[in-house]
Amino acid sequence: MAEEIDQQGPDGGTVEEPSRKKRKPTGGLESRIGLLLGLGGLIASRLGQLWIAFDVFSQFTLHFAIVSVAFLLGVLMPRAKLLVAFLVITIGVVAIGMWPHVVSRDPAAMRVPPPAGKTALRAVNFNTLYRNDDAAAVAAEVRRLDADVVALIEMGPSKRSMLKSLQDLYPYQAECFRVDYCNLAILSKFPVAESEARVQWDGPAYLMARLGPEAGNLTVMAVHTIRFPHSRAQYRQVVALGSFLESMPGLKLVMGDFNATPFSRIIATVQSRSGLKRLSYLPTWPSHINLPQIAIDHVFVSPAITQLSGPSIGQPAGSDHYPVMVEIAVPNPR
Repeated sequence: MAEEIDQQGPDGGTVEEPSRKKRKPTGGLESRIGLLLGLGGLIASRLGQLWIAFDVFSQFTLHFAIVSVAFLLGVLMPRAKLLVAFLVITIGVVAIGMWPHVVSRDPAAMRVPPPAGKTALRAVNFNTLYRNDDAAAVAAEVRRLDADVVALIEMGPSKRSMLKSLQDLYPYQAECFRVDYCNLAILSKFPVAESEARVQWDGPAYLMARLGPEAGNLTVMAVHTIRFPHSRAQYRQVVALGSFLESMPGLKLVMGDFNATPFSRIIATVQSRSGLKRLSYLPTWPSHINLPQIAIDHVFVSPAITQLSGPSIGQPAGSDHYPVMVEIAVPNPR
């Protein structure tokens, strides 16, 4: 090893070498930019109240919040700023996707008995994906969930024949396949007194089935709204739907794909105009990597209906959506 040689000054003394400069932490600028983008997204998600086209940002409210927190931590960290930010974002996205799976492991564990004078009823809302050809998987999942009432959305031609195979479990069925652009079905263990479908009106496509006194004369509706980038049309649809529901007498159970999250103006409009309460909030889309991120499949009920458990999710069965299930108690007719 080479010997260290001290430098000598003019007076013969030893001169110490200057200490090396400390490296300045990197990622500070990037973290600040990321923080601004996250906060900007949160602000944009609220601007749908002023201009409905901005309502699309509300779909990602949770994600913008995670990004904001992640890069705020990055700004505050003395080092590894970007690494910390990206780790927080990754953990946040995974946590959102795991959330519905965790709470759905044992939905019966949180079930409460129905109050006196009310009938318990399990309801499932399932967007089966129009181009999903695995009818056997969809039918098997419907059987496994064993709900009393099922709303099926995007029932493409390849899946329609499966309804016959489910008649032993669901002898009462309603569908609107002979109506143009109507791909909805309602399956029920309770008798269906009457049904109707509507497509080309101011509101979204819907199929409605009125159940008998065995289910509290409940009106069940399957709904599918238009989606972004047709935000103005979607808003007009839910305004019309909300007004229509508010004018309908009796108890109501409304399920479907609303293509909007609980943070959106779209969902707020449905609730405020219809007077119904929302029971759904779990992410149900997309299903491709088993980490759903966005809650766009919803269940609404009349205020007199009690929630017993849920929501919880099932299995996608080839769809890009997870089915969402709730258990409710419907007042018995007097």
